[in-house]
Amino acid sequence: MASVCRVIGRGLVVAAALVTLVGCGNSDDSAGGNPGTLKGASPTGSPVGSPMITPSPTLGTPQPPSPLQPSTQAPTAKDGQNYKACVDGICEVLIRNKAALNLSGDKFAATVAAGKLKLTDSHGYIALSRNGTDVSRSGGGSAGGVAGGIAAVSWSSQGGPLHIATLTYAEGDTVIVRFTK
Repeated sequence: MASVCRVIGRGLVVAAALVTLVGCGNSDDSAGGNPGTLKGASPTGSPVGSPMITPSPTLGTPQPPSPLQPSTQAPTAKDGQNYKACVDGICEVLIRNKAALNLSGDKFAATVAAGKLKLTDSHGYIALSRNGTDVSRSGGGSAGGVAGGIAAVSWSSQGGPLHIATLTYAEGDTVIVRFTK
């Protein structure tokens, strides 16, 4: 008998709470609203100032990144910013703004701007970007495009070693370039 009374008592409490919530409407027309509209409620029934609920994308559905927004963090280069790793002509380094590189004895000043890497030495320059390569060399030797990465180029000075540069990341003032022979 006591358990039946508790169940009925709980039911009455729930019913009383519902009646209280439903019966709290204001029938005063002085606010300019319709009778029965709660004060402080918007015409759609959402409380004024409450956050809008927007549906979230389905879990598991990848959202493509916006092409207009640059990524916030560059991937990791094998040799980081240790440019001494390039002395043997083989390395993968991250360059921000400027760096001095020694590739198998050939010294280059590297500059980065607007996602473009420019390597300058006494014979001219080599430039790599998302738009391809640009080369201006003097004093003999050769330069040509190679496949791979975002852009790649190979070159050598007359009698000097062959260098291959492959741009694998380019964004703003930061690039990752892989040098091979």
